[in-house]
Amino acid sequence: MRHGLLWLHLASVGALGGSMLVLLVLADVAEPISPLTFGAVRQAMSVASSAVLVPALLLMLVTGFLLVVARPTLIDARWVWAKAAIGVLIAGLAFLHVIPQSNRATSYAVQSAAGSVIQSAAGGAAGARAPLDAALAAERRGRWINLLLVLGALAIAVRRPRLGAPLRTPLRSPTPVDAVAAPAASVAPAATEPAQRVD
Repeated sequence: MRHGLLWLHLASVGALGGSMLVLLVLADVAEPISPLTFGAVRQAMSVASSAVLVPALLLMLVTGFLLVVARPTLIDARWVWAKAAIGVLIAGLAFLHVIPQSNRATSYAVQSAAGSVIQSAAGGAAGARAPLDAALAAERRGRWINLLLVLGALAIAVRRPRLGAPLRTPLRSPTPVDAVAAPAASVAPAATEPAQRVD
């Protein structure tokens, strides 16, 4: 059970990081020069985000928390909670910033294919592309931050830093010396009692 969850978690992290990297490359390579080509690329990016990135992100979060539940010893580890906090931050940034900006840029790209945003005339193209450029810049910035957060979570998972004292002090298990000394301590008082006088 735990091994299956671990492999699912690792696969989801790999799919998430890979999809982020591919979308970043596509966002940098695809320039809004040809409206039809740019609109097709943006639509392909939206499909890849919905089919790969979002499911991988959700699977990463679910399997990560299930792994903590399956191994109670990890609950006291601070690096586990730091990694979980980074995962929640990645999800929040993706759903609240990156995906809305990506949808906005895709909407502008589809409109540009119809000739309503990117115009061939040099006079109106600069002003018409301002909303598209702003959405692309915000999307690219959010994707880079999320990719760096994923790399930071991987570094924490590999190095497992202590990040301070444990949340709870574990109980000290009895040593062999304690096990030998305990019977001796219980016998010692009986040996020192004075013998009763028999009249």
